[in-house]
Amino acid sequence: MNHDPLDSDADKYYSLEDLLSNSKEAHSLDEYQETGIYVEENKEHGDLLIVLSESILKGITRQFYISDDNYAYTRHHVEGRWSFWSHISIKTISQEIYDFNDLQETGFLTTTDVTTLIHAPENFSKGSESLNNIIICIGSHQVNHYVQFLIADNRRTFWIRHCNNHIWSDWTAFI
Repeated sequence: MNHDPLDSDADKYYSLEDLLSNSKEAHSLDEYQETGIYVEENKEHGDLLIVLSESILKGITRQFYISDDNYAYTRHHVEGRWSFWSHISIKTISQEIYDFNDLQETGFLTTTDVTTLIHAPENFSKGSESLNNIIICIGSHQVNHYVQFLIADNRRTFWIRHCNNHIWSDWTAFI
């Protein structure tokens, strides 16, 4: 994992990197291979571990670790081995109106400045478009398959949908 050594949050970054690389807790994350969302207990806005298994990603299991202050990491499991954790840069959507159908590339986004979301889940809470919702998109250009994962309502509501050959599925509540 690479980062700016002049970053004022470097100490926190190093401690999180250390947690993910060297600790007993990091090794315990190896056990999470079933699709699900695992929330840090006893915290209102705690860390999240999101696992998308082979049933969703076709032959690969992927973990996303999102800290309470939105540092994000990912790794994958294939052929019996976990890859190293890698940092995911977070991008804030700068448009007031954002269409989920336009996101067809791997990315990690927040909706801080958005006032209107197009093609959002049907039961998405109106007025919460700009509340730091998180969108994760994983894509494969070779098979033209994408998965979008939406985290909303202060990390308490989750949706997922797929795109195959430019056709998006409906959003479904996730676990």
